Amino acid sequence: MARARPEKLVEHALTLIVLIEGASPDAARQARASLEQWRAQSPDNKAAEQEARQRWNALFSLSSELRTRFQEPGGGAGSKHAKQRRDLLLSATAIVGTGTLAALGIRWQWLQPISMARHQTATAQLRKVNLDDGSPGSQLALSPQSDLEVRLYRQRRVVNLRQGEVRFDVQADAERPFEVLTREVAIEVVGTAFTVRDRGGPVFVGVDHGKVRVRLRPQASGQPTSLVDQAIDLLPGQGLTVRGGRPERVQAVDVASLSAWQDGWLVFQDTPLGEALATINAYRRVPVTALASVSQMKFSGRFRASDTQGLLTSLLAILPIAADASPDGVVTLRPR
Repeated sequence: MARARPEKLVEHALTLIVLIEGASPDAARQARASLEQWRAQSPDNKAAEQEARQRWNALFSLSSELRTRFQEPGGGAGSKHAKQRRDLLLSATAIVGTGTLAALGIRWQWLQPISMARHQTATAQLRKVNLDDGSPGSQLALSPQSDLEVRLYRQRRVVNLRQGEVRFDVQADAERPFEVLTREVAIEVVGTAFTVRDRGGPVFVGVDHGKVRVRLRPQASGQPTSLVDQAIDLLPGQGLTVRGGRPERVQAVDVASLSAWQDGWLVFQDTPLGEALATINAYRRVPVTALASVSQMKFSGRFRASDTQGLLTSLLAILPIAADASPDGVVTLRPR
């Protein structure tokens, strides 16, 4: 059997990289596994994969400038702008090769989002967002101090939750799976209602109805791909907490409590004080902090979100803690 030319190896690696970077979650995982297996087959494959990544990164560094320059008006064949466009095209062609440039260009364009939007809420602010991803569309309810980005593609729908707590009511579309990304997990659904909370500590996912699949994100967990690819399926009334990159045992949850904050209630069930404060402070202009010696104390209760001062008073009665207030209004909780 004839040995593949090095350029063919690079083109093969580039094709898989394009899928990893922009395909659906399942296709991206398959491409990543194929690339890892193919790369391990020979030193030539490994070298080709490294070269492909260098070309891919270089192409993206040029992509913005390419779009700008090729859209610039004016100038005939001998104009300054025309020469700049030719030089940039030659640069891109040298990076990936003429045939590969055309193929990847078409594939890259197809994989680009057709719409992008960022949604944020301020302290004590609730907000609802309707996505134009079907009829009817999916709905997102944002709790205070939430920040997310929505990208709708032809073949998938992706929400990057930077922080906060959001309830998702996803419109079913088997051809365009819905994915939510947080610091530590990726959540895949087709059509369901569920809540995701990520306020800088553990990440929580709870399902109202339908089904979601949770996977650890390798860049967050630092775990081997074989472990990361193991999916955790959640059914109605089930919740999962991922703490420090490691999933805890799936627990039964009170479905009504998952979205109680939409009706003005904060519900805690055997919650460590430090984790609860991350939610409570989303409703306060001046935050409450806790010393490490009390942050792991747990409590349960249902409190009015609009009365965080009353909530604080209740905490002082429930737990063996005291509160110290600084001149700027910051409250620190300490052992009593």
